Amino acid sequence: GTNGKGSTCAFIESALRTAGLRTGLFTSPHLVEPTERVQIGGQAVTREVFTAAFDRVHEAAERLLAAGALDMHPTYFETITAMAFLLFQEAACDRVVLEVGMGGRLDATNVVHPELCVITPVDFDHEKFLGDTIPKIAFEKAGILKPGVPAVFARQRTEAQEVLAARAAELRIAPIPAAAALWVE
Repeated sequence: GTNGKGSTCAFIESALRTAGLRTGLFTSPHLVEPTERVQIGGQAVTREVFTAAFDRVHEAAERLLAAGALDMHPTYFETITAMAFLLFQEAACDRVVLEVGMGGRLDATNVVHPELCVITPVDFDHEKFLGDTIPKIAFEKAGILKPGVPAVFARQRTEAQEVLAARAAELRIAPIPAAAALWVE
């Protein structure tokens, strides 16, 4: 979605960590330091760890460019996403929560096969890239949905809900409304 992505990701990561799992959290943008984007066990990685991961990803990209396997350098976001994946793998995280950077369909985080997709409220954002109408933006956001993967949808504007529901139906997903996904005992 557009609104509440970071808060939703932080809430999910906290719940998983409280349940005893080793967690990774990737968010964007950062507020103060780029290291905030990559957290392991609820803590941002250090500058040293962040810099070392950057060096490794940058060197790998250079090798791929030299071999002709890449046409251009990865973007800033693609590089930080790759750094996060590397650090989460090395930290042996039990679960990782990824915040989509922009859109969904073409976002660098969309290379994973998730266990759950969550779409927060869709609104106008990044119209130059995602489209200038709510249905166009919702189509891009729906790009994170995968066959057989449960999805939770926050309450949406009607025109966004129609697009999300249509994509879910194409993939044979029965989305869970966010209000139905919460309970108190």
